[in-house]
Amino acid sequence: MWTNVIGQERVKRILKQALESGKLPNAYLFIGPEGIGKDAAAIEVAKTLNCLTPGHRNIEACDTCENCRSIGNFTSPLVQFIFAKAKASASSSNDSDSDEKEFDVVDIAREELAIKSSDPYHNITIPKAITISLPQMREVIASLSRSVSPDAKRVVIISEADTMIQQAQNAFLKTLEEPHQNTLIILTSSNPSRLYTTILSRCQDLRFELLSPEELSSALIRNEGLEKEQAVFLAKLSGGSYSAARSLINEDVAELRKQVVAFLRMGLSKSRQNALAEIDKVLPKRGGGTFLEKRQNVEQLLELLQLWLRDALAIVAGSEDKIFNADQVDDLKKFTANFNSPKALVEAIHSIEAAKRKVFLQLQLRPVMLELIIEL
Repeated sequence: MWTNVIGQERVKRILKQALESGKLPNAYLFIGPEGIGKDAAAIEVAKTLNCLTPGHRNIEACDTCENCRSIGNFTSPLVQFIFAKAKASASSSNDSDSDEKEFDVVDIAREELAIKSSDPYHNITIPKAITISLPQMREVIASLSRSVSPDAKRVVIISEADTMIQQAQNAFLKTLEEPHQNTLIILTSSNPSRLYTTILSRCQDLRFELLSPEELSSALIRNEGLEKEQAVFLAKLSGGSYSAARSLINEDVAELRKQVVAFLRMGLSKSRQNALAEIDKVLPKRGGGTFLEKRQNVEQLLELLQLWLRDALAIVAGSEDKIFNADQVDDLKKFTANFNSPKALVEAIHSIEAAKRKVFLQLQLRPVMLELIIEL
């Protein structure tokens, strides 16, 4: 049901109109930051196109028929869900403190997909999975050569399509140039600039907006069982992402914000020697969890860091009513006293965005954070 997609009323209205009229493009490109519902909407489109309940097809998925259930579980032959995977390697029985232990990527991918089937807002994350490969795309192309029932609609969903390597994009472009009958392709992307312009030109783009604090808090209360006060607080800190809001539920947000302020002060001090010591304070300790868990901790810190700078920018711009860290106004004002114009804050926000992309690509965390603090 469309209620499975949080907010995004404009997007849902556009998709409903296209579905009801039957005037769908050959390919969509859903654009927007992580955790705001791009994959969730793509899955709902696939269900709606193939719902078996009379009167529901092309209007709204019933969520109970055989097709709706199998599509939601990613077991339907009508839907392919493509995401970045790592090369398989043999499992290791040796204990090691290494951040990158041997693992069975097939099992991990299966487990992540199972979580995604019950929670479309889950961000599939697999260690060493950086790109969508050429063999993956060849499998998609081969599957499209097989016919489907005339009354069915095949849907290919490529999540974070910008992670396709160049060869995969080249192969996929031929598929876009020669559309297959009864087939809809949906790309989702947080960084569409990484896609070939020829791919972009052959997709109808649909931009997803950041979720409002009201939409987020309502979803956190309904889906996570949070009390209203906590839900409202986390919604304001999340930067419009439902995934980011959920990741903060069990975190000591006050302590994280202290780390953020200390990190920024170290950047302002321009002391590279002290910067290394500060970085080691905020990075998870060696041996303290998997690389994936460490990466997620750093992503949380970067998210809060970016929110703090956006709040500082709002204060400099005279928009104090729009800040997220409403309980930190005095500290924010002291911080912004170091800046004569918004330009430096904007550049700092861009630096953090670049660091987030590098962390997402699973590069080594310490050098990324050192580069960031030097830039700040």
